[in-house]
Amino acid sequence: MTKPPRSLQDWESSIDKQIREAMERGEFDNLPGAGKPLDLSDNPHTPAEWRLAFKLLKDNHVAPEWIEAGKEIRREHEALTTLLDQQLRWQRERLAKAKSLAPANATAERAHLAEARERTCRVYRERARALNKMIDTFNLQVPNPQLQLPCVRIDDELNRFSEACQEK
Repeated sequence: MTKPPRSLQDWESSIDKQIREAMERGEFDNLPGAGKPLDLSDNPHTPAEWRLAFKLLKDNHVAPEWIEAGKEIRREHEALTTLLDQQLRWQRERLAKAKSLAPANATAERAHLAEARERTCRVYRERARALNKMIDTFNLQVPNPQLQLPCVRIDDELNRFSEACQEK
């Protein structure tokens, strides 16, 4: 004989049951702060010697240096991604137009595109190296190793970009 499926109340622990029953009796209705949002402004895990410093930063809308650095890193990473994406779109558009040009003009256009790719790669490499230095500094500042960021894999990104720019 099969057992009937268990209801939610069958899974309820004895503590959950006691809390539910107390709520039903209204024992939580007149507690101090009832109906008001919780005050989560102070982190109880913050060491006492840091609480005043964190309060001053918060009151002045300033984040710790490593948080500000993380924001700057994300902005620069996004800018680098945008640089390659825009250049790739431009390269593809010009390559498509080059197919309709006379052979001599098409060859000149392809040479121009190759120069533009090389220039983009130089700019990307320089900016990505600077970004990786920022990431290295950031990774030394973060209070928890799980917050560390990976460096940009410059050669991998540029290889993907170059391959994507090639005619198909």
